[in-house]
Amino acid sequence: MHALRVLLLAMLTLASTTLAGPRTTLARVVSVEGRTVTLEALEGYVTVGDELELWTESGKRLAKVTLPVDLVNAGDRVAGVSLTGAVPPAGALLAQKNQFTSWAQASAALAAFPPKAIARVLSVEGATVTLEILQGSVTNGDELDVLTPEGKSVAKVTTPSGIDLMLKGNKVKGVTLTGARVAAGAMVADRGRFQTVAAAAAAAPGAGPVAAAAGPAGLRDNPAACVFTQAELKAALGFTVGAGHGTEVPFNGGTKLSCLWSEVKGLHSVWLSRTVMTGGDPATNRAAMLKMIAGRIEPIAGDADGAGWQVGQGDVSDVTLHYFRGNAGVEVRVSGVDLKDSAAVAAARRNLLKLKRL
Repeated sequence: MHALRVLLLAMLTLASTTLAGPRTTLARVVSVEGRTVTLEALEGYVTVGDELELWTESGKRLAKVTLPVDLVNAGDRVAGVSLTGAVPPAGALLAQKNQFTSWAQASAALAAFPPKAIARVLSVEGATVTLEILQGSVTNGDELDVLTPEGKSVAKVTTPSGIDLMLKGNKVKGVTLTGARVAAGAMVADRGRFQTVAAAAAAAPGAGPVAAAAGPAGLRDNPAACVFTQAELKAALGFTVGAGHGTEVPFNGGTKLSCLWSEVKGLHSVWLSRTVMTGGDPATNRAAMLKMIAGRIEPIAGDADGAGWQVGQGDVSDVTLHYFRGNAGVEVRVSGVDLKDSAAVAAARRNLLKLKRL
């Protein structure tokens, strides 16, 4: 049996080299347990004896991997993994040698893989909370990070009786987050994926702060982010929205300005996000931002800004336009469109193109 596993690994390695050129790997450290870590493979695979580059915000180093199994394929998560040298923190990334040239490039590659779960705490009612699922799903027994301005803790999720699975868009009362510090405005996400509440909030379209909360560290209200008027949105999109809620999140190298408008009567909403870089080459910044977009971009032929539609992004109700001008990337997203209805999608796309470019 061992000889068969070795043969299969050799065949996999040969096929990867022959058919796909240089091997690419992206794995992340989910959590640390003493001298070992839990590792999740996102792209490619990790196998016995691999020597990979271990990336953190402070830089990179080489690390040889010792696995409790022979192979960790993309999508797999394995505990008990040893890495030579100092034990890395949760959130560290593993990649092939010379695959990335900076931590920013590595973290941009990670952003191309949407988190399995992002949620926020809307309110706290005694020992339970009301939880809103912003992306992916949360199920009973999940262990997730809970992020607040004061720091990060790990919670085990217990759903209310009769509810086993909470999906994107659900707002569920009576959820227990055992072992974590909770407050209104806290963000809940995949273990080891985000280090700050601001980073988790910025990754979830339409999250915004909870009015009663102090707000995530670095996240602040900014009405100037709502550059479309309600009248402009009505004229272009055909439905009436309430006042927008604008926010600003500074990060190393730039600022993310966001605004959310919700339909007054109905299920639609409009989400505007502008990522403005404060330095660097526009072409390089554009390439980095494109890597952070889930799914792929379907180009609009002849568009002066190189605009395109985001497809394969993992949701079933959003029509999303992306374009770039100088050192700014712009995303305009309309939620509440049935992506299985081609006529509705085509109409939403035509309407989005009526909005002025920023």
